Amino acid sequence: MRGYPFLLSLLLLFTLSGCIGGGSGGSDDDAAAEQDDQNDDSDRILGDCEIPLPPEVRQYTLDSPLPNSFDRDRTDDTTEADVTRFHVAVLLPERCAEDRFPVVIESHGYSGNLDSEIDEDGSVASDTPHFPAIDELFATLPRHGYVGVSFDERGHGNSIPENGGGYARIIAPRAETQDARYLLDWLYEQAPSLHIERQEDSGVARDINAGLIGYSYGGGYQFGLSQLDDRIDTIVPNGTWHSLMYSLLPGDAVKRSFTGLLCLLAETGNTVNTPAVARMCELMGPASPQANLIRTRADLIGAMEADGYTEAEVVELFDRHTRHLQRSAEQGQPWCQPGELGCSSNGDAFVPRSVPTLLLQGNRDVLFNLTDAYWNWAYFKQAADEGVPVSILSTEGGHMNPLANQTEGSANCGGLIGTDLILSWFDFHLKGEESSAYQSIPSVCISVADTQNADSAEPAGLVLQDFPVGSQPGATGGIPARLETSEVSRPAPDSPPTFVSVHTVTGENEILAGIPRIDEVTVANTALPGTVTPVAYLGIGIQRGSELILVDDQVTSLLEGTHTSNPNIGEHGVLLAGVGEQLQFGDEVGLLVYSSHVQYSAVSNPGAVDGNNRFDLTINGLELPILDLSSHPTARLQ
Repeated sequence: MRGYPFLLSLLLLFTLSGCIGGGSGGSDDDAAAEQDDQNDDSDRILGDCEIPLPPEVRQYTLDSPLPNSFDRDRTDDTTEADVTRFHVAVLLPERCAEDRFPVVIESHGYSGNLDSEIDEDGSVASDTPHFPAIDELFATLPRHGYVGVSFDERGHGNSIPENGGGYARIIAPRAETQDARYLLDWLYEQAPSLHIERQEDSGVARDINAGLIGYSYGGGYQFGLSQLDDRIDTIVPNGTWHSLMYSLLPGDAVKRSFTGLLCLLAETGNTVNTPAVARMCELMGPASPQANLIRTRADLIGAMEADGYTEAEVVELFDRHTRHLQRSAEQGQPWCQPGELGCSSNGDAFVPRSVPTLLLQGNRDVLFNLTDAYWNWAYFKQAADEGVPVSILSTEGGHMNPLANQTEGSANCGGLIGTDLILSWFDFHLKGEESSAYQSIPSVCISVADTQNADSAEPAGLVLQDFPVGSQPGATGGIPARLETSEVSRPAPDSPPTFVSVHTVTGENEILAGIPRIDEVTVANTALPGTVTPVAYLGIGIQRGSELILVDDQVTSLLEGTHTSNPNIGEHGVLLAGVGEQLQFGDEVGLLVYSSHVQYSAVSNPGAVDGNNRFDLTINGLELPILDLSSHPTARLQ
């Protein structure tokens, strides 16, 4: 198609911007061990340490005891190994011989690689875009008294099969999580030479004082590791998922636009996926002429089954994360079956682990939206022991889609500077140092900056004690905003979206903030028989005069049928993508219904099949989270 070269150039620009990839790679070779010997502090005579050793980066190569391929019947015999080699960078602070420090472990985004540079001045500009700000913050940690550790996950950076590394299994708890647990073992053994603080009296074997950080793929690794290893003292996941089945196939419709972007990142970032994921990228990538045909989960499974992959194999790749652990606990089951490759369970029912958790997620993140973060927040909140904090800050950053003309905003929630709060969080939970910045961290802060030009709009964040879901009762400063029933008939996809009004703003202090909810949604097919499975795309809209605004660029998909919960999640009620917006007098707030949307259009040949997407929509019990600041007892703008 004529527009394809232009789209590809946009995608390449997106790739180079580092919105997902992250990580400035460092080299590693056989000289690493020799370098370590030369720098071993035990061989130095420092006297009274009037001249401490300067900050330093060391590179290592580790061999995880797990094989590098879990799919040996489908991978190349010449690259298969019984161990998985991965590369590690250790960033050491200025130190004397006896100094010991907490360690913060970081992992990169999908298609990225390890970080191996120490920042010069120890600060991060407050207006730095969210994901780059996390990379910069990690680089500053040695300047603040931390040992920083960054590593290449399987299939990334130098940890690829041709180097003895593995195939990326998308943070599988039986693969990448077990690699990370081996890294913890190694850090414990090397703690004296790396100046890492051991915790010998904690009651936990081989314990070190450790926190985790990272975004996207590097956010996802924190959940399984913190839940399956008692040595993790705190986590700070940024812009990551709860269930990839929800993130990539919300409502069982394939998010084709971002799937194509991710596959492009894998190709340009030299990521080596498992054969199953590699085949999916061949089917869904930006150059695929058939990507537009794969609209639903059934379409994807059918295409994969034609190549000999079972549905169970495909689902397993995307359904072994926080939601899987939560489901295991709810069902009283172990998280894996003893005897399976990489399974560290003894067969007992999985029990969620309490861990101090600070989540940051972008309102306009169209890969992992705010509802992903809400579900993670709720999971860790429920698991938390009394007094263990679990907080969530939403931002205007995260995964941006260049095809939708999105630009990433900062890591801040209004006036709360995200990187400052993260550092204060580590200071408290790893060093026991409390500060005014730490005291300012709320349970919930939702960014409510204007959607239009959100990356440069006036920052605004709403601080709350709890996370609003659905219509809010008036007694707590909430405004009832519920539509009992409505019906929509959608014609051809190229027609404008249909707007269904739910609430009219009559005050000066009303704010939309939280998770919209629907009791029941029915999508009925009105297309020609045998053409396409209908897919409804739903977002929250604001009619402001003659202008119609899709709040935070978010839409949620639902296939033909009646829905009373999110497919693959199972919570009662259908939750739409979380949003935040300050409202103006006279605004009409409601539901936007689309027959097509850029977030779900294939990069190659978009819309060629969606032209037949016609449906009737019946909505029962649509609720919007709207608050009145003038009467709410605790909410405040930040």
